[in-house]
Amino acid sequence: MLLRTLPDFAAAPVDLRPWFNSRWGRENCIIWGRARRARFGPCAHGLSIRAVWGGEERCLFDSRTVAVDDDSFLILNNGRVCTTQIESSHSVESFAIYFGPALVEHAYGAMTLSIEKALERGDTIVERSAEFVESLQPHDKLVSPVLRFIRLHVLRGLDDEAWYDEQLHFLLERMLAHRDGLLEQIDSLQLIRATTRREIHRRVSRATDYLHSNYREQIDLDALGKAACLSKYHFLRLFTLVHGITPHQYLLRKRARVALRLLQTTPLDVSEIASTVGFVQRNALLRHMRRWTGLSPREIRKAESVVAPSC
Repeated sequence: MLLRTLPDFAAAPVDLRPWFNSRWGRENCIIWGRARRARFGPCAHGLSIRAVWGGEERCLFDSRTVAVDDDSFLILNNGRVCTTQIESSHSVESFAIYFGPALVEHAYGAMTLSIEKALERGDTIVERSAEFVESLQPHDKLVSPVLRFIRLHVLRGLDDEAWYDEQLHFLLERMLAHRDGLLEQIDSLQLIRATTRREIHRRVSRATDYLHSNYREQIDLDALGKAACLSKYHFLRLFTLVHGITPHQYLLRKRARVALRLLQTTPLDVSEIASTVGFVQRNALLRHMRRWTGLSPREIRKAESVVAPSC
């Protein structure tokens, strides 16, 4: 199922909802669209991955709100109940892929078999469920290129279901490789027990998502510690262990990244951008842009490309 408009059942034709419900959750579904205002859910869905360009889309799930924007993608596991919402003064592009249960269980089962075992089993289907870390992941060189490749063909008007089916297999393989790499990073943390490492990462990730979703606000250690269910003293040490920099440094880097994007894509002046991304003063933006890019805002706008500070 491929939709090139964001679901809006209030304004859609009467016959859309039955058609949508008859296929939702039973097969692969790709949804792409641009909107200033949109709301979908709450509803349960299969394994999904979501990306956003030109703004942010807020996802409400598991009693928290996470904002997906140009810097990251979000994977949610099978059975997750989620509501997505766009509220913006300008058009925001949303792109989401929902995997059908057969693809995830059958493909993952096949991926975990060696070639020798696959030859022995022939066409026998092996089913395995896959679980992913449900937190914002920065765009990378593994998952993001395939995601953008599929999006490009959606924009070009391709409607070949067989082609999309192949691409979703490739994407799922990349997602699983990304997950395995992330788990290796978690297990490399200098903590004694594996269960402790993964719980610490889960809690720090919740606070990191909170930071990404509220970077325009004046965030302090108390708020971040609360998001992680940790005292601010333990949180500061553990966040720095996971990310290699302090929460405040991470926040400034996120603001600088968004400011760089606005300088490159909008006519807003420096003061407006500083206010938009959460810097109290214009000079603070100038200082941090120079720190993260080595350039002034004027030089950034003249340059053909500038490498953004990684989140």
